[in-house]
Amino acid sequence: MKRREFIAGTGLLLGATCVPSASAATDDSAAVKQVVRDVHSVFYADRNKQKYRSLLTEDYLLLEKGKILDVEGDLALMPALGSDYKRTDTFDFRTINVQGDMAYVVYIVESKITNKKNVSQNGEWQWLESAILRRSGKRWLMALLHSTQITKARA
Repeated sequence: MKRREFIAGTGLLLGATCVPSASAATDDSAAVKQVVRDVHSVFYADRNKQKYRSLLTEDYLLLEKGKILDVEGDLALMPALGSDYKRTDTFDFRTINVQGDMAYVVYIVESKITNKKNVSQNGEWQWLESAILRRSGKRWLMALLHSTQITKARA
């Protein structure tokens, strides 16, 4: 084998082993979607602060209503256990981009909310959200969530 053929073959072999497979990319996209769903479900349905923290990076930030909140500020917004607050979310994922151990996702979340104590919250709501996630070991964790409420134009 000539030196040039050896170098070309070695380059092809190394390149093939360094490129993530389509299956791995699909698995990562599915895992990222699941973390987004879990973050919302644990926050609004389970209301388990310890479980919620386990889905977030240590330096997690929430950007919402013109404020920048750390995990403690976000947890302060969690509905109280035993409250009459109920929220059901539906997700429309628009973009999922995985680059190594980082990913970003853009989605619209539609929520049906009922709250006997605060009737003004009842109804259907929409948010445009983007999130940055980081891989920690084999798990994806949310590092940043930016949420913008979509207001419907009045007729």
